[in-house]
Amino acid sequence: MAKAEKTYIVYLLKNRMNRRFTGITDDADKELTRHNKGEFKGTKQFKPWQLEWYSEPLSRNDSLRLEEQLRLHKKSTSMLEQITKKQDMGL
Repeated sequence: MAKAEKTYIVYLLKNRMNRRFTGITDDADKELTRHNKGEFKGTKQFKPWQLEWYSEPLSRNDSLRLEEQLRLHKKSTSMLEQITKKQDMGL
């Protein structure tokens, strides 16, 4: 019997100052809670965060590639919209 491959979710957080953070997890809601509790040094001072977008479950390699794409364009709302829309369409 084949072992099921672990999947990952890429998520995009945004705060009221339009600062964004991108990460990978297996539970986006749990990760949002942890960011808003201040459990991560890099995002602690910029809370509260809200979940702006998250992907469907992906393989490790696909999630790492998508996270990198989002990070490269996190200051460009139009590019983020293009990337997330393409992802939502399964392209």
